[in-house]
Amino acid sequence: MTAPSRARASRIPARSLLAALLLAGAGCTAPPAADSASEPRDGAARQDTSAPRAAGRIPADDLGLLHEAEQELQRRCMAAKGFRLWPVPEEPLPEARDFPYVVDDPAWAQRYGYGSSLEERAGHLRAEDPNRVYLRGLPEERRQAAITALNGSRSDPGQLRAVLPGGAVVGHSATGCRAESWRELYGDLSGWFEARNVVANLGAPRHRRVTAEPEYARSVAAWSACMEAAGLPYEDPADSRAEFLGEDRPRDAAREKRAAVREARCALSSGLSSVAARLDRHHDRALRREHRTAVDRLERLRAAALPRARDVLAR
Repeated sequence: MTAPSRARASRIPARSLLAALLLAGAGCTAPPAADSASEPRDGAARQDTSAPRAAGRIPADDLGLLHEAEQELQRRCMAAKGFRLWPVPEEPLPEARDFPYVVDDPAWAQRYGYGSSLEERAGHLRAEDPNRVYLRGLPEERRQAAITALNGSRSDPGQLRAVLPGGAVVGHSATGCRAESWRELYGDLSGWFEARNVVANLGAPRHRRVTAEPEYARSVAAWSACMEAAGLPYEDPADSRAEFLGEDRPRDAAREKRAAVREARCALSSGLSSVAARLDRHHDRALRREHRTAVDRLERLRAAALPRARDVLAR
C-alpha cells in the first residue's frame, strides 16, 4: 500500500499550526511560502515535511539568530512607520515534534499522544498573541495601513517571485518591513527569496518519493499488522491520527495516548521508523542535488548575513 497522499496526511501538523501563529502574530495577510515555509523553522509537531532544519551548513543556532534579526528589523521598521510589532518566537511551542511519517517516540507519545493538546495550545497562543490583539484594537483604515506597512503593497510592480519544485509560483511585495528586513540582512533580495522558497518547499516532493517506495509500503503493512494485533486496526498512520486530531474530534486524552504509544512501539518494532528515516535522508540528498543552485545560494546568503544579524542584535 503506497497511498502517498494518505501518508502525507499522517504528518502531525505542528509547523502548519505554528506558521499560522507566526503569520497572525505578524498581523498580516500571509505572504506565500516566504514565512510559512517549513525549512526555516514549519501544534503538534515542529516543521512540516520539508528538509531538516539543520540539514545544511548553517548551524541551527545561527538560523535562530537570523530569525531574531529579521524580527528585530521588522519591529524597528514598523516603529518608524508609527506602528507596534512584537517579535514572534521562532518556536512558540518548543516541545512540539515533527513526525512526518509515523510517531516513533514512545516517551513523547506517552506525554502528548498525537498532539491534540498542543494543537489547542497553539490556538490559545494565536488568540492571545499581542500583535493580533493590537491589530484588532486599531480602526479599520489604520489596521490596513499597518498590514501594508509590514507586507508592502499588493500592487507592487517589483514583486519578488519564486518558481517552486513542481512549477507553482509564489510572490511577495518587494516593499514593506518584511522585505526591508530581508534586503538588509541578505542583500540579494530576489535571489534570497527564490532560493529560500525553493529549498523550503523540497519537503512535499521528498515525502511523495519516500511514501511511493515499495520498501516503505512493506514497512507500513508490517506496522499495520502490529497495530491490529493490539486491537487497533489502522491501515496506515494517517488513519490513526485522523481519529484523534482535528477540531471536530472529541478529546479522549487517555485513549489518544494509548494509541500513540502503541503506534510508536510498532513503528520501532516493524522497522517503519528506520526505513522511513533512511529513505527520507536518501531523497533529501537527491532533491538537494537536483536543486543545488538554490541550496548553495541560500547557504551562501545566510552565511554572509550572519555578521549583519549579530550587528543588528548588538545595537
